[in-house]
Amino acid sequence: MDNVKKNWTIIPALLILMGLLYKVFEQSVLEHHFIIPSTQWLPPALIVGNIIYYALKGYKWAIIINFWICFVVEFMGFLSLFYSPTLAKTYFGPIWAGIIVALLVALFGYLLYSYQKQQELFKH
Repeated sequence: MDNVKKNWTIIPALLILMGLLYKVFEQSVLEHHFIIPSTQWLPPALIVGNIIYYALKGYKWAIIINFWICFVVEFMGFLSLFYSPTLAKTYFGPIWAGIIVALLVALFGYLLYSYQKQQELFKH
């Protein structure tokens, strides 16, 4: 469990990287466009890939960038509990969807707190 707490922020970054690389593949190979994917999807994929690589190598700047990106996503999940019109119109009903999102926000908040503690991001 400690290894998961130490590197869990890499998982969302990997998902983003896989999505960006799929878009490059889709537009360049399947749709035969070469300018759009190389200017729109490839640079963000390279940036995310480098952040993942350097975060796994232990570089502090990549760990900090990864932390703040996950913090922003966590904050957006928290705000969605109160302001999301989509969350109120789900098929599960607003109470069940709200409970599921609240549990996920609490879980990821705990993981984010554990991550910053292990990486000593706010140590004086």
